[in-house]
Amino acid sequence: MPGVEPVSGAEGKKENSKLFATPAANEVSGTVSGPAVQAQSIHGDVRINVGARQETPPPAQLAHAPAVFIGRHAELARLDGFLEGQEHSPDSPALVVIAGLGGVGKSSLALKWLHGIRHHYGDGQLYADLRASAPDSPVSPGEVLERFLRALGIAPQYVPAVLDEQATLFRSATAGRRLIIMLDDAFSAAQVRAVLPASGGSLVVVTTRRRLSGLVVDGARVLDLDPLSHDDALGLLGRMVGTERTHAEPEEARELVTLCGRLPIAVCASAARLALRPRWPIRRLVGELSGATRRLSLMSADDDISPQAAFDVSYGSLGDDEARLYRMLGLHPGADFGSGVAAAAGDIDQPEAFRLLDELAGASLVQEEGDDRFRLHELLRLHAHAKAEDIDTDEERRAAFTRIAHWYLRAAVAADRVVLPGRWHVGPLYAQAPPSYVTFEEPAQALDWLESELPNLRAVVVGAHERKLHDLAWWTCESLWAVFLNRKHYSTWVETHELGLASARESEDPRAVPRMLLALATAYLNLQEFRRAAEMCRQAAALAHASGHDLGEASALDSLGVAHLGMGEPEEAMARFEQALAIHRRIGQSRGVALLTRRMGEASRDLGRYDEAVRWFLDAYSLFGALSERYNQTRVLSGLGRTHLLAGRPADAVESLTEALSLAEAIGARYEQADIGSSLAEALARTGDRAGALGRLARAAEIFTELGAPRREDVLRRLDELAGGGPRRA
Repeated sequence: MPGVEPVSGAEGKKENSKLFATPAANEVSGTVSGPAVQAQSIHGDVRINVGARQETPPPAQLAHAPAVFIGRHAELARLDGFLEGQEHSPDSPALVVIAGLGGVGKSSLALKWLHGIRHHYGDGQLYADLRASAPDSPVSPGEVLERFLRALGIAPQYVPAVLDEQATLFRSATAGRRLIIMLDDAFSAAQVRAVLPASGGSLVVVTTRRRLSGLVVDGARVLDLDPLSHDDALGLLGRMVGTERTHAEPEEARELVTLCGRLPIAVCASAARLALRPRWPIRRLVGELSGATRRLSLMSADDDISPQAAFDVSYGSLGDDEARLYRMLGLHPGADFGSGVAAAAGDIDQPEAFRLLDELAGASLVQEEGDDRFRLHELLRLHAHAKAEDIDTDEERRAAFTRIAHWYLRAAVAADRVVLPGRWHVGPLYAQAPPSYVTFEEPAQALDWLESELPNLRAVVVGAHERKLHDLAWWTCESLWAVFLNRKHYSTWVETHELGLASARESEDPRAVPRMLLALATAYLNLQEFRRAAEMCRQAAALAHASGHDLGEASALDSLGVAHLGMGEPEEAMARFEQALAIHRRIGQSRGVALLTRRMGEASRDLGRYDEAVRWFLDAYSLFGALSERYNQTRVLSGLGRTHLLAGRPADAVESLTEALSLAEAIGARYEQADIGSSLAEALARTGDRAGALGRLARAAEIFTELGAPRREDVLRRLDELAGGGPRRA
């Protein structure tokens, strides 16, 4: 009844639940003029206020929607999908958790979404910042409940002091209502669970940096929020600095958002610097941020928009073991890693590493990429690295990187040996037993692993060279022989081996420089830069001879012969091959004899001695069969097929090349697949199978394009000629 308020009587305050009890059924009969009160029994005092009391308006506590909001269409659609089926749970509220690293835009997304759907929740919106990121303690559930109860119209004197009673009263106050409740920056599931309403018509949205797995039991739907897409990050930058500036420097704008890791807080911090300096070109800020050591501090110059401050909060919540592993992972040179590498970084066993990684993922400091695969956001990696420099000694950091590098090196050596088991090596790890943490059953599996880890292996070479761990640098280059020989990756091949050669010059091992020269020369042979390769081979042969390394000298002469073949000098090539073959025979190197037998076939073919070439190739095929080297058997069959083509025997060429292609596909040698396919196309065309030839050429062009191989243009030209088309534009 209007104007009636219960007060405490002699027996103390009434129980809070009675505030919402169903009133007794009383009746008033007759004519009543003015306010009337009818009661069956009264205990304690009664105060009667004449006149109506104004009702408390529905709470509207949500902050305003973000003024600048770009993209996130997929995430908003997914949030909408979370509400589907809410009507099937009438006894519990819809519970949505938006999780992610600091500065990724969790609160902005939540507010954008909630403002778009608030008209469906007519009883109002409640908001609380749970302050998990605050320097002091997070907000207690009791403090939140007390504020919420007052916002719902409960007079302060009726708000209990005990948490359980507050929660009970809150459930009563929200029963039957349709409310939005936003709990921003939550620290724990317990902090949230105490504030859940009873009404199934309400929606609770939680943002957090932590994995609140306990809320899944309460029916929570979880959205893990990633950084913005590249286009959306560009759009955010344009909205803040003006699209005329981003359109004037499109490449610089793209580079800037890349340096920001597409993280909204970092993009906003960088955009704020530009917006306050309208005469600055974007390239100036890009230049400042390109230095990794200063990037995070420059982005965090404004305390109001500071990625570093956001990361510091998350780091501060870690235990000692988690914090140490986080710092050690900041020394990992690549982008992603598994628990095995993390174990090496932290000098701990793998199960413990996996446990700590799970904790770091729960704190949104590492991202889970898949089964036992993790990634540090680029800005977090800089943050972790900076923490390591602040806390850990130079010796500790150097030791951690060395453990990481050795983990990759030992695994790469194991894979390299599976692909090319008879290949000669210089690095000492080839003489050791393979590590237990990797096993490769087939060459294709080993090649796939090498290729998937190539970005990390490249980063190991760069990092080892920069830290003057020179032996580690060139040893790692040597372990990449199989993947570069089979899968090419020319730019990475040249880049790593230029560094490997520079490191080899600092090594005390006299075999190091000729080994790197020969490997780099092989890259240039593949790029058809024959004269450059030939000069490197001559240097390698002379240095290997001076150091008494027969295998190194023979290999350098072999490659020098290949360079002469490429330059159209088959007689000079034959002379170098004969020198190398003599060395291999003298030292009893059966694999070297097999290799040079194949080379003699190639030189004989280029000299027009086709029958002689066929004999060399058939001998080489048998020798490699005895060595179980399928890769080199593939190359022998390829050479044999080309010899048959030149000799005018296309049917024999089709037979040899088809078998070679089958072997290349089995071992995953993609360059050879394209190379052999190109020759097979010519053989098929000569037998009259024009359709088959077109198919082989098209596939060869596709692979050469993917690999960035120089052969691409030649194959495209032949494809046009065979198809009867005009000149193809590059």
